[in-house]
Amino acid sequence: MTSIEAIEPAFDALDACTGALGELDMKCCEPGRSPRMAELAATLTEARVKVRAVTIDPGSGLPAAMSTLEEAGAQVGRLQVGCCAPDRLPLYAEILENLIKAQLVPTRSTRMTDGRAGQI
Repeated sequence: MTSIEAIEPAFDALDACTGALGELDMKCCEPGRSPRMAELAATLTEARVKVRAVTIDPGSGLPAAMSTLEEAGAQVGRLQVGCCAPDRLPLYAEILENLIKAQLVPTRSTRMTDGRAGQI
């Protein structure tokens, strides 16, 4: 089983995603009115829950977490294309980089606990 401490960096990465998304929302030409930003915020919250589930049942938790993180990445792409916020590209890059970190941490942690360390 994966410990909660082992996946804590994934939560830190998701927190960074949420922070960057908040900055994007504030810079938006219609702050607080983007349904897509609200949808991404909800997906990031769901990702936290699913990443935590990896500590309970890695077998089903990891695929569910990866699916949610992939969906978050797709949502970021859709937002980025139509975004009007000034200086937005570094914030989108930060979100994507942190989604990758959030994905790698439970994947590595799970593989280390089931004897497949280093096989990523």
